[in-house]
Amino acid sequence: MRIRIEIEENLTEDEVVIRCSSLNESIIAIQKNIAEAVRGRQQIMVMKGDKEYWLLLTEILFLETTENQVAVHSANQVFYTRLKLYELEELLPSVFMRVSKSAIVNTEKVRSIKKNITGASEVEFENCHKIAYVSRSYLKPFISRMEERQLKQLK
Repeated sequence: MRIRIEIEENLTEDEVVIRCSSLNESIIAIQKNIAEAVRGRQQIMVMKGDKEYWLLLTEILFLETTENQVAVHSANQVFYTRLKLYELEELLPSVFMRVSKSAIVNTEKVRSIKKNITGASEVEFENCHKIAYVSRSYLKPFISRMEERQLKQLK
């Protein structure tokens, strides 16, 4: 396998192209590693008071609607964004999942889920006391996603 880097100073956005004779497991692994590295640097503009911040997506635990805005929860703080929840759902990578009409969860940050078959189930996050709620209609897809994530980690 050859690796080549070409520098073009007039580019407005970096681009990675993988050329291969066939799609195999090693090429897929390379693509996933590149995607993970890029996603680790992705940011979203959020606000707290009159200040704007650039928050890494990897810092976000969950997002939820509160009155007329969307709250963006990190482990230690709550920020707000002008974007609507449905807009965020389209923009965020696949590790984020809609879990109710009013919440999106970062599945990589989930530590546990307390199932409740008669109401919303509680999701707890790594190194944090915050809780998000999964509605009954989203519970099965959420559990499936978490199981898929676990299987991928085992490979």
